[in-house]
Amino acid sequence: MASVVGPAVLAEDMVDLARYPIADLASAEGAAFAAKCRQQYETTGLCALHGFITPPALQRLAAEAEALSDKAYFCKSTHNAYLTEENGLGGDDVRARQEETYVGSVAYDLIPESAGLHRLYNWDPLRDFIGAVLGKPTLHRFADLMGACSINVFKDGGEHGWHFDESEFTVTLMLQPPEQGGTFEYVPKIRGLANEQEIVGRVLDGDRDGVVELPFTSGTLLIFGGNQTIHRVARVSGATKRLVPVLCYAEKAGLANSPEVRRLFWGRTGEEARA
Repeated sequence: MASVVGPAVLAEDMVDLARYPIADLASAEGAAFAAKCRQQYETTGLCALHGFITPPALQRLAAEAEALSDKAYFCKSTHNAYLTEENGLGGDDVRARQEETYVGSVAYDLIPESAGLHRLYNWDPLRDFIGAVLGKPTLHRFADLMGACSINVFKDGGEHGWHFDESEFTVTLMLQPPEQGGTFEYVPKIRGLANEQEIVGRVLDGDRDGVVELPFTSGTLLIFGGNQTIHRVARVSGATKRLVPVLCYAEKAGLANSPEVRRLFWGRTGEEARA
């Protein structure tokens, strides 16, 4: 690994702090920037910071992720837009309609502590900034040995079908886009609307009215309210993998995924070595 990425780099040297002053939120500049991002999140349901990672750090992080991508566990599944199990529904009910997802994930326990992504995830100013954007005074890193900070890997044919997230928010970092496809698309803040299921049905039918394509370029940090906004990752094609780490946080300390969820997304529970 070291031969690929070189010497260790501090987290604060990875972020373009001149453009995004998140290191000191108590300063006037930091507080004003966080407030601006908070307003953007409340208004649109997301906060996208393009060029958040400096070019040299981006090159390093992408190389690390590529080197680890062969360790990804891949799962292929079908699901409805609400990620729920529904029985006895009519064919015209949007909750009966199935979307396809094919994606791999590199578990957190496979990412070395010396890796740049590991250092960035464990950098307190990043966690505190994300909490400020979400309006959460206290935020904790996820206490899950596999799901705390994983790397989504979309190879040729990979996709994530239309869905609402189960969690309130998601934090992702684009490291490497694919050759073709892999566009992040969403219809913002429709959960709870009187015509929500009508909108969902149109989206699943391929209606592009209201669909927004996010310019999710390399180095973009995305804070996204995915349980209020239906979204997808369009199908990827080509030899270049789409590499996107997922950084997980929680309002309560000590939260982790269940063994069942770990087995679903990473093919193991983490308890096998103790058996």
